[in-house]
This record gives sequence, structure tokens and C-alpha cells, in this order.
Amino acid sequence: MRTFPEKGNALSVGPLQCAIGFWKPLMDSHELQGLACYKSPEEPLSRGINVFQPDSAPKPHRLLYDGRQCSLHAAVHPVSEVPDGAEVIAEVTDWSGQHCSYVLWYPGSQSIVVPFDSQAAVEAFWYEMYVSPKRRTSLPGPILSLYYRTLKPLLPRGVKKWARRLLAHRVHTEDQFLEWPSDDSLDSLQRLLLHLILLASRRDTLQFVWFWPEQHSWAALLTHDVETAAGLRNASRIAEMESERGLRSVFNMVPLDYEVTGSQLHILQDAGFEIGVHGYTHDGMIFSSWKTFLRRVVTVNECARQWGASGFRSPATFRNQDWFHMLGFEYDSSVADTDPFEPQPGGCGSLFPFFVDGLVELPITLPQDHTLFALLRQQDASTWLVKLERIRRSNGMACVLTHPDPASGYIGDPENERRYRELLDVLADSDAWIPLPRDLARWWRARAAVASNDVEGLPGGSTGTAQLDGSGGLEIVPPFTVRTAVSGD
Repeated sequence: MRTFPEKGNALSVGPLQCAIGFWKPLMDSHELQGLACYKSPEEPLSRGINVFQPDSAPKPHRLLYDGRQCSLHAAVHPVSEVPDGAEVIAEVTDWSGQHCSYVLWYPGSQSIVVPFDSQAAVEAFWYEMYVSPKRRTSLPGPILSLYYRTLKPLLPRGVKKWARRLLAHRVHTEDQFLEWPSDDSLDSLQRLLLHLILLASRRDTLQFVWFWPEQHSWAALLTHDVETAAGLRNASRIAEMESERGLRSVFNMVPLDYEVTGSQLHILQDAGFEIGVHGYTHDGMIFSSWKTFLRRVVTVNECARQWGASGFRSPATFRNQDWFHMLGFEYDSSVADTDPFEPQPGGCGSLFPFFVDGLVELPITLPQDHTLFALLRQQDASTWLVKLERIRRSNGMACVLTHPDPASGYIGDPENERRYRELLDVLADSDAWIPLPRDLARWWRARAAVASNDVEGLPGGSTGTAQLDGSGGLEIVPPFTVRTAVSGD
């Protein structure tokens, strides 16, 4: 089982590790360690949270909790009926909607039953384990290699657009594990686990280390992938648009596809912008094989050193999180919360950062410009704005990915630039914390490292409150509760 840098709590392994690392509850570490244990279904229940680890293979399920239906990838121990003395906290069904099991609370014995491995269920989102190997790319590996190396440069632009739209149509006709354009399945699972912590610790309220500094209720990031020399030339225009609104962003550059001069980097960096590394070349092959990755990652890490880059994003968001430990960066931003339209479809289901083998993962949580304006031919910024509002209500992180290149579907196109300006205006008028990505990654790492009983030791730190309402539901109260909506949905 993978381990993560949760230095602020004494939990190193166990069924609550991911939940404790995410919420950072203000509880004594010894109490936290005693709240949950793994149990066989045949064993007597203990006081606290009893987590089952079924021997069956994990598969997609649906979790019904707090009036929401979310996705769950786990092996689930079946519980057909509610036992005497038990209350249902959540229900698990199979993918077709047929009942499978329950998450149960026994008030008399102060026992909780979770019929799946909660730790493994969270990791299944982080590492996209629900995606079968055959669906890791839209095309088989050999065909994908042939496409990027030989066919793509020769195909007319119209043919490439037609092929991508055909794939987009296929996406709309298939039943996806994660909904699009928004899916908060992982965050719903984390809320359920926090709910269980309150019940197991016999609390109605519980403070935790708030997600964002200076009592901000949510966060937003602006990121750009520069795919061509023309996009690099347009980067200064995009930077000027953002500077006029008091905003800053990261420009991710491709090392070998075009020349990136020191003066170009310095102009952006001196103006307060960040530089990131966008792969090796934009052929989508960096994660195609271990041999290719080992050869290319040397150049990628050297560019990071020369450019002073803290972050990485893979071209076309191709990725293999098991290899991320080889990347010499502070953070990665190659995983979406949900994106069935990319050449490697999938997503982590989260609106918050998380750790992957030492890197902070900053998930892309808004649909890309190319997806909206080229594949789906949308004519306005409404999908962006509706998603922003959902993220705000969830106290999450909006991570915007656009391209300054002049190609159709990118914000280098005048019409799409206008839509991007609308998005910038909304963000500039919001109460979101909008740092550079590297600063958010450093904050998330500092938050993970601080002891929960030492919030004062976290500069800008504050506490939120989780509480059970009158109906027994979980409510999250930010440290600063006055909010301004970003859209009228």
C-alpha cells in the first residue's frame, strides 16, 4: 500500500489514513489511531469503525450518501438487510443500481461497519484504478505511436477535428464512471468518512485545519499549455490580460518543439508569472514505455532546473502515476477531476489537491478550452461559470487549463479569448484565493506537514468546522462564512 506525507498525524497506515490526511481533524493522534480497524466480516464488531477488506476483485459500484449518488470502485462485502439495532448511513449498489450493501451505525454499541476498504477506495480515485488497462488510451499503444510519430503531421486539420469529434460523440453515448463536466465522487466519499469519524468519536462538531490560507473559502489556479511557437508569441498577450485584473498564471513550455529563450522566460517571470515544463515533445509518448520515459525524464528534469520550474504537465495529459516519483518537480497537474474526452480518459473525481508519490497533484477541474470550443462547439463560457460555482460551494480548487495558441478551440482564437476574458472577470471579482500553482502546492504540503494541534504554526492557517445537523447530516462550515456566488445557476 502506498504511503503519503501526513507528518502532522501519527497515522502511517490503516483505513483512515487518506481521510485523516485530507481533513486534518483537531484530535489527539492516539484517539485517531483507535477509531478504526480492519476486521473480517466473521469477527465480532469493535467499538469504532470496522472496515472490511473483501477478497473479491474491486469493481465499479454506486454509493448513495447524503442524498447524492456517487461512484465507488471497491470490493464490497454484501449486507442484504439492515440488522437489528443498526442505522443506515449510506447504501452501496452495483453499477446497475441493484442493492449490494450498507454502511451501518450501531448507536447502542457505538460501532460502525464499512463494507469496503476505505483506504483502497480513495486510492482507486487517485490512481484511476477504475480505468481498465484497455481503456487507458483511446487507441491501442502501437496505433497511438504510429499516429503521433507519422500520421498526425500529415493529416489535414479538418480530419483531425473530425476524429476528435467522433470520439467526443462516443463519450456521450457511453455510461461513464465519472460524470462530466463535474463529478465530486471522491469528495463525497471523504465527507462520508469524516461523518463516520464524528460518530465514532461521539462528537456533534469537530474542527479541522481549513483547506486554504487566510480564511479563503475556495481557491482557483490559471494554467496554460503552450503547444507551439505561435502560442509562445501570444503568451505575453494572455499575461497582459491577466495582469490587468491582478491575476497571475503558469505557462507550461514544451522543451524540444520550439525555442524558448532566456529573455522570454525572464519577461514572464519578472512580471510575476510561473514557468512549467510541458513534457519533452508534444507527441504524447513520454509515458508510452518505461524505456522511453527513462530517456526523456532526464531532459525534462534538466529543463526544470534551467527554467526554475516547479510544476509538470504531460502533453495530452498522458500519465502513469506510478512513475511520478522520477519527476524532479514539486507538483504535477496532469490528472483531471473528470475528463472522458482526452486521449487518456479518466479522472480522480476530486476538486482538491492530493499527494502522488511525493508530488502534490493539482487536478485540472475545469474543462479545457479545446474540449468546450472545438470538440463540443460551445459558443459561450457558461460551462466554465457553472462549474466554478459548484467548486465554490464545495470549497474546492478550480484549476483552469487553456492554450494561448491561435489554433481553433484555443484562447488564441479571438472568440475564445473573449470567453476567457469573461472567466477572468468572474474570478477577479470573486473571493477565491488565486495564487500561482507552485504557491498552492507549497501551501498544501505545509498543511499536510503541520500537526493538527498546531494550526498556529501554519502561516495563514485557520480552522473549519464539521458538524452534524438536526437530521444527522454532515455540514461543513468555513472559518469565514460570508460568500459571494460566481454565477446565477
